[in-house]
Amino acid sequence: MRRLIALSILALLTVLDTLAQPAAAPRVQNKPLDIVADSLEYLADRKLMVGRGNVVVRSGISVLRADYMTVQTETMDVYAQGNVVYQSGKQAWRGDEFRYNLRTQQGDFGAFNAHYDPFYIRAEDSRRISTNTMEFKDVTITTCEGDDPAVSIHASRATLVDRRIYTHHAVFYAAGIVPYFYLPYYTRSLDPHERFFQVMPGYNSRLGFFLLLGYNYPVYGNVRGITHVDYYSKRGFGYGQDFTWKDKSNTYNGIVQGYYINDDDPFEGPDSENRTEDNIDSERYRLRLGHTQQFNPQDSLRLELNYLSDPFILQDFFNAQYRYRVQPENRLTLTHRGDNYTAAIQFNKRLNDFYENVDRLPELSLDFRRQPLFDTELYYESKSTASYLEKVYPDDSDSEDYSAVRIDSGHTIFYPSKYFGFLNFIPRAGYRGTYYSETYNERTFTNTFIVTDEGGQPVTNEFGQVVLTNEVRTIKIDQGADIRHLVQLGWEGSFKAFRTWDDYVILGDGDGIRHIAEPYLDHTYVPEPTLLPDELPQFDSVDTLDERHDIKLGMRNKLQTRRDRQPVDIIDLNLYSFYRIEKDEDDEDFSDLFMDAELRFVKWMPIELDGSYDMYESEVNTFNTEVKLLFPDKSNVGLEHRYRRDDQSLLGARMSLFPQDRWSFDSGVRYDFEGSELEEHYYVIKHKGQCLSWGLGYKQVDEDEQIWLQLWLTAFPDAMIDAGYDYSQGE
Repeated sequence: MRRLIALSILALLTVLDTLAQPAAAPRVQNKPLDIVADSLEYLADRKLMVGRGNVVVRSGISVLRADYMTVQTETMDVYAQGNVVYQSGKQAWRGDEFRYNLRTQQGDFGAFNAHYDPFYIRAEDSRRISTNTMEFKDVTITTCEGDDPAVSIHASRATLVDRRIYTHHAVFYAAGIVPYFYLPYYTRSLDPHERFFQVMPGYNSRLGFFLLLGYNYPVYGNVRGITHVDYYSKRGFGYGQDFTWKDKSNTYNGIVQGYYINDDDPFEGPDSENRTEDNIDSERYRLRLGHTQQFNPQDSLRLELNYLSDPFILQDFFNAQYRYRVQPENRLTLTHRGDNYTAAIQFNKRLNDFYENVDRLPELSLDFRRQPLFDTELYYESKSTASYLEKVYPDDSDSEDYSAVRIDSGHTIFYPSKYFGFLNFIPRAGYRGTYYSETYNERTFTNTFIVTDEGGQPVTNEFGQVVLTNEVRTIKIDQGADIRHLVQLGWEGSFKAFRTWDDYVILGDGDGIRHIAEPYLDHTYVPEPTLLPDELPQFDSVDTLDERHDIKLGMRNKLQTRRDRQPVDIIDLNLYSFYRIEKDEDDEDFSDLFMDAELRFVKWMPIELDGSYDMYESEVNTFNTEVKLLFPDKSNVGLEHRYRRDDQSLLGARMSLFPQDRWSFDSGVRYDFEGSELEEHYYVIKHKGQCLSWGLGYKQVDEDEQIWLQLWLTAFPDAMIDAGYDYSQGE
């Protein structure tokens, strides 16, 4: 009897598992069963199995519950009644009763109530017509649990095939009673994040009242589209179209963006005094293409292209991206990483003539990491580039563009050795040769002129003598191609000393203490190169290299402990300065005292410090501090201070509280002590509802104020529109 009951229950589970899963999902024939009921019996004369009262059948992750169930073992007709629930993983089906035939896999299910995470489907009547197809009448689809969904779709009839539903005469409702959209035919997958709307209304002091709308949808394969329609009461309508792509293994991802607005007031905004009819008009747009791809562990590609209608459009309508990178990049880089080298080709080209840039068309690079030289005790490293470079200035600049071919190749040989069992000594010798297709020679001329008045007549002094003036002019004379030869000699010396205290604990976190002290010297001697910087076209730091003779004196201190049996740096402090053996007239013997430090007294409070101290003036030149507090619930608080003597003193703070809870809060502030002004601050409160979530925010940047409201379905957090207050992420 028990064997027969078990086989019958197994057959019932088979069909129920088919109802809740796609056709390709595994069935449950071979899973062990756990059956609990108030009463189980088999009526042999009727070939009927009957379960009564709190029937619970478990198989793996699948659970079936009902008040009453029967299975006709000859015809394979199944009848379940009273609080019927079938759950498998995140999918759940509920109903009062259903009739089903295991052999034909057809039947009437009556009222239907199922959960296809994150969707809920309710129907007044339902029928299963095949293993993976069901038909519904008078159906409601929502992501909201409960009888009164905040947002829902109602259709007169619908068909569910696997996890895709096809509806007819679909009406979109708000609060369950307010219709706001109609489609004669609508289909969507029940997988999360397939299609969703993005909505954000608000007010901006420069742009006026605004409403940002977006529709996010699949296009083909891994490609998704986002269509934007924005309205600004002071500026007009803006239209955008984005396409994004990303594979599941994250080997490639990319985006193409287009945005257009016929701006009603393009001259209003930051730097309004610099906005003229020559550099801006009402037809404003932005085009962007970005793509990164990792072909294999060795080869990768990065592409970034930006074309703008004017230099202010990012600042006006994409402020977070503008503050992350004021001038967008236009470059293509292909990189190959070998076992001991890295080779790359880069193209960098200015696309808008209102920016200054160094175009690289192209630049080839080949770097050999430090490695043994054949079978000797010597080590070798090198860095080489070959470039065609153009220095281009904005159209309204008085400076003239210039260009040159530059081939730069530096090679260094090291001889690591150890003396007395503890002293590391590494002498080195290097050569750097740089070819320039253009070089210069400066010449100074002095011309004498007669001073004249407005009428063109010579001006005389009190003695009746004609007044003369001298004009000194320096011009660069082209000298053609040449090679700069630069030699470098030097050595590094260091040793480590340490002491341990096994029983000592800092702040109750860690096991034991170890102090490591590492004093070091780094001597560099570079005689005067054959070409000086003022004889070369200036593109980057390669062209500024000059003679040098100094010693870097430093001390690195580490304080370590063990956490989870692994060594952890509690303090990593590096102090160093440069002693100038040869110096310019205005230089002191020693440079500033520099400091870099990372502090991890406890895991939840990382601290980073860096700065420089003028030992002769006894003043701090620069000092930067960053402190974070990290909490188990993903909350965090950050404090940052940037100081540069007589120029900058900025204090910034950011806070993100309870990001995983129903209520969360973000805020940030930046204060300029030099100007005694609050540069920016923002406050955002968010609420995750059971169905509908919202966020309310306010930010002020300089004199620009903005308030906004974000709305999204809780099931689709990607539907939040970027409010533009997190500048750290950029694009």
